[in-house]
Amino acid sequence: MDKNEPLRVLFVGYGTTGTTFLTRLIDGLAIRGVHVTISGPDRKVVDYFPKGTVDWLWAPSWHGFSFLRMFHLLLLLIKALPSKRKPWLRKLIHNKGSSIDKLKTLYQYLPFARGEWDVIYFPWNSSAIDYLGLFDLGIPVVISCRGSQINIRPHLRGQESYVELVSQTLDRASAVHCVSEDILSNAVRLGLNPAKAVVIRPAVDPVFFHPADKPKKSAQIDLITTGSLIWRKGYEYLLMSIRLMKNMGITANLHIIGEGAERSRILFTAVDLGIASQVMMHGNLPPAEVKQRLEKADVFVLSSLSEGISNAVLEAMSCGLPVVTTDCGGMREAVRDGIEGFVVPVRDPDGMAAALHKLAQSPELRNKMGRAGRERVLSAFNSQAQIDAFVNLFESVRVCESN
Repeated sequence: MDKNEPLRVLFVGYGTTGTTFLTRLIDGLAIRGVHVTISGPDRKVVDYFPKGTVDWLWAPSWHGFSFLRMFHLLLLLIKALPSKRKPWLRKLIHNKGSSIDKLKTLYQYLPFARGEWDVIYFPWNSSAIDYLGLFDLGIPVVISCRGSQINIRPHLRGQESYVELVSQTLDRASAVHCVSEDILSNAVRLGLNPAKAVVIRPAVDPVFFHPADKPKKSAQIDLITTGSLIWRKGYEYLLMSIRLMKNMGITANLHIIGEGAERSRILFTAVDLGIASQVMMHGNLPPAEVKQRLEKADVFVLSSLSEGISNAVLEAMSCGLPVVTTDCGGMREAVRDGIEGFVVPVRDPDGMAAALHKLAQSPELRNKMGRAGRERVLSAFNSQAQIDAFVNLFESVRVCESN
């Protein structure tokens, strides 16, 4: 392998729509000359990128036996006939018991029987588990460890088989990327050899997310939070803190951007606490509208019970907002208490209300912490530095495997 040739990376587990941070990563890699291929069932995933910069590998999903599925399987078989990887395919189906299991395995892995890549990259631990057979292709594998898949799921009852599979993938990977030191510590407890781990923290685009001049406002303070409406985001504690602020005589309006299973519960809790008129639910918004909302807000709040490092917090800091965050996961690696904002205990509405009260009372403090947050992003969470780190990581496993 000539290491001067363009690096070829296969993304497995990107999803049907991807996520903002993965889209930015792929954009950055493509600009650096990395040849990126995304596998998935829908070609629309490549529509997010400039034409010709990213390739798509058709990898359809199995949703039960059907004539359409068999037609797809026939197409995949025809494409795979010239492949040198037929022994790999035979090995994959050898130990499968039923004919249906053999068909499902072929359906899953035939798309990968052709194509040349230097690195296979799994952005999620769960994707690596779903495609364990790709570890036997003889191509270096890199896995990313993020958030709840490392910090929460392994500790839930009935997840013993998941823990075993996570440990297996971490052991077999050529290298493992962790989004924070906290995630790294948890992954090591699951069996990761720290010698093949590298911490590359999230990053944002400081050109896109930038501070804006704010008009002089009323005595009310506008808070904002973005994220999926799920239990681990701890929204009920944030709502309690707003009620406590109301008891102090401060009206805080909360803007929530995101969707999820907890939407009804959040709305009911707001009504139950007597703050329904102060809570605005905006649903999912495109990045440009998220930025506009951030520009109009006074403070960003993260009430999570668990995180890696929140990209939403970094985007807010890049926009010059002070942050009040819970002390979960790697959040102290992003927000330094008393500098870019305040770090409060998890499940502590009193502590959160006290921090928000300080910021509500002092526009000067908000501006000072907002400026510090912007500087923090520019120095420690720069998108270009992140792209460089990923390119170096992928190149390192390509070089090691070819030696």
